[in-house]
Amino acid sequence: MHWADVVAEDLKSRGAHHIVATGITPSGPIHVGNMREILTGDIVARAARDIGLDARLVYIGDTFDPLRKVYPFLPPEYSEHVGKPLSEIPCPCGSHNSYAEHFLEEFLDSLNVLGVEVEVLLSHKMYEEGRYAEATRRIIEGRERIREILVNVSGRDLPDGWFPYTPKCSSCGRLNTTVVTGYEYPYVYYRCRCGHEGRADIRKAEGKLPWRVDWPARWWFLGVTVEPFGKDHAASGGSYDTASRIVKEIFGRDAPYPVVYEWIQLKGKGAMSSSKGVVVSAVEMLKMTPPEVLRFMIARTKPSRHIDFDPAWGILNLVDDFDRAERIYYGLETAEDAEELKRSYELAQVNPERIPEKMPHQVPYRHLVTLVQIKPSFEEVLATIKRTEGFEGELTPEEIERIRKRCQAVKYWLSKYAPMEVKVTLHPDPPQEAVKMLGEERVRALRVMREALSSIEWTAEMIHNTIYEASRKEGINPKRTFEAFYMIYLGTTRGPRLGYFLSTMGRDAVLERIEKALDMVKGDGKG
Repeated sequence: MHWADVVAEDLKSRGAHHIVATGITPSGPIHVGNMREILTGDIVARAARDIGLDARLVYIGDTFDPLRKVYPFLPPEYSEHVGKPLSEIPCPCGSHNSYAEHFLEEFLDSLNVLGVEVEVLLSHKMYEEGRYAEATRRIIEGRERIREILVNVSGRDLPDGWFPYTPKCSSCGRLNTTVVTGYEYPYVYYRCRCGHEGRADIRKAEGKLPWRVDWPARWWFLGVTVEPFGKDHAASGGSYDTASRIVKEIFGRDAPYPVVYEWIQLKGKGAMSSSKGVVVSAVEMLKMTPPEVLRFMIARTKPSRHIDFDPAWGILNLVDDFDRAERIYYGLETAEDAEELKRSYELAQVNPERIPEKMPHQVPYRHLVTLVQIKPSFEEVLATIKRTEGFEGELTPEEIERIRKRCQAVKYWLSKYAPMEVKVTLHPDPPQEAVKMLGEERVRALRVMREALSSIEWTAEMIHNTIYEASRKEGINPKRTFEAFYMIYLGTTRGPRLGYFLSTMGRDAVLERIEKALDMVKGDGKG
């Protein structure tokens, strides 16, 4: 059974109505690693709805959190804003109402692209609207018990002046420079390092709860029943353990069902982190791969397993894996884990209500990588696909749009992340220097290919097989044949999958290229 369906069955035993909560602090670019949380939540909510449960997904943007430091992507002048709420700091680009909005806008747009149905809640708005007011009162009035819980469960001491509420200084606007001096409902009195003394009304956005008490407070007033969160919160004595005790003893309810996930690690750089600049943003990911592929990466991997994300070769492998799952879903391939892959494919769909009855025409991503580099327009790419892919009938408008979007993604990937090995420069004629370097065996290979390719069915698979069979029959190492073709087209000894590459050229054009190269060899007196 798919991991999301296991979670959904567990939820069924806990009731018919569920609120799945996710949350991210928009302190920097929201990256693929962050996406694991909200997509895990979305996948769980979908699985729950599939068995008849009422499941709603909410995203909580922690916009009232303070800016903790000047991150590498910020100019030095942002030092004056350290400690202020993200919702009250100027936008880095000047086009948004705040710092928080700057990083949230593209992220929220990406959720629409991914088909995530979510209610967006911003923490600064919830404080302004008084949604935290009663929870804050209970937290403050239960502070002695909460202190005991935090000390006993986490095993760490709290300072003498600890107070479960952080006033925002009404003079300098900072949250990290105030010290509580007293409390009398509804006011928390404070002194700030800037010299100002004042009071904060807990019914308004004049201060906030620290994370370890903020979490159980929102569980209570939002009615959260399920929450995905990173393994750091799940450590023994960590924030989930303390929050579970607080929500039970202060608010009288059980903690949400935990869905603990491992990190997504950027290959060669470790866990993604906005503050360290180790990221591929969610927006970047959606520019270089179709949205259903990103969903598939999360859906197919149990949350307890980490994901190694490689934006270079890994993208090609990931799309290949998605396409394989698609073929399995439509019964064109089999696998031992077929049922889980089929379910992962379903949960990967942006619009699960509109999965086609017939499998969409597949064009291998690696083939598109070559096509978009050697064909000047999408129309020519499409014409080549129609000529070489060997399918029956016409492409539907939906299939054409799918190919178009994949071509756009491939172009972006080529411009930003693709390894040099997949980048090709197609020469209009055989490069003279490369022809000089062919050598006897490669020249013989071209002569053999001139005959062998002249009458076969012109498909990628047949070309590929013919190159191997004809080369071996004539005692030529097939590797040298591959190298010969790459040299007379690209000027290098390596290149894209040769069968696909040559099939896009057309038989006559390939035979003509071979003749030109052989004529150049004769002209050098080596024929």
